Amino acid sequence: MRSYIDCIPCFFYQAIRAGRIAGLSEQKILHILSRLGENIKDIDMATPPPEIGSLVYSIVNEVSGETDPYYDIKQKHIKLALSLYPRLLDYVNVSANKLDMALRISSAGNIIDLGAQSEIRNIERVLHDAINMEHRIWHSDILSEKLPAANSVLIIGDNAGETVFDKVLSSVIRNIYPEMKIYYAVRESPIINDATREDAYKSGIDEFAEIISTGCSAPGILFTQISKLFANLFEKCDIIISKGQGNYETLNDVDRDIFFLLTVKCEIVARHLNLPVGASVLYYSEVN
Repeated sequence: MRSYIDCIPCFFYQAIRAGRIAGLSEQKILHILSRLGENIKDIDMATPPPEIGSLVYSIVNEVSGETDPYYDIKQKHIKLALSLYPRLLDYVNVSANKLDMALRISSAGNIIDLGAQSEIRNIERVLHDAINMEHRIWHSDILSEKLPAANSVLIIGDNAGETVFDKVLSSVIRNIYPEMKIYYAVRESPIINDATREDAYKSGIDEFAEIISTGCSAPGILFTQISKLFANLFEKCDIIISKGQGNYETLNDVDRDIFFLLTVKCEIVARHLNLPVGASVLYYSEVN
């Protein structure tokens, strides 16, 4: 997915917020914005937003001297999500369709996002909506049809707190298909509040899935950065479930069948999917 003019203000907004989270002075944040402006004027709009996003955060890290300015926020998000975990399991246990409920829960966890310029902040409300709403694009029936014949699933993770919600999904897949090999892919190094290995292990998702790195330090999948292991799994796994907007923005036109599971958090992605901001989505993108 390409970038649009509408994305430009969002990049500057992210730079300001990241600078403030890193504790920088107004003068240093202004310096970051100036450097960002110098770079953005030359960008190719065919570039996916996460690739430009990685530029934003590299400048912030360089100016602040911090490699993971969002560390404390990520720990707070994981702690919050873990406090909800027993209730999430209760939702699954009383559901007549446990896989569908786990997918709804996983989509709701995607709202824990500091990269999107969204006014959606209340995780309780989003969780309620994801569980109860009639989704406009929700291809859980296709996933249910494909899982019995599959031997492996690759889940491409997104945000740190979201890993706990993805743990619910992984546990349900494991319980229904005990022999299924499940891989959970995370970022190679910190970027915004995206999940790293450390974050995924703290959520306990390794109880149900093997944690691997994509090799990417961008908030999405850039094929110029991916590791050999991830490239191999991306090619050979029977089913891919891609979480979040950043992964959608970098994978939606890839020549591979993918299930995209996310909450829509910006107008650009909303228009791309022809959905309102706030909608939960499970979209099966099939190669013809």
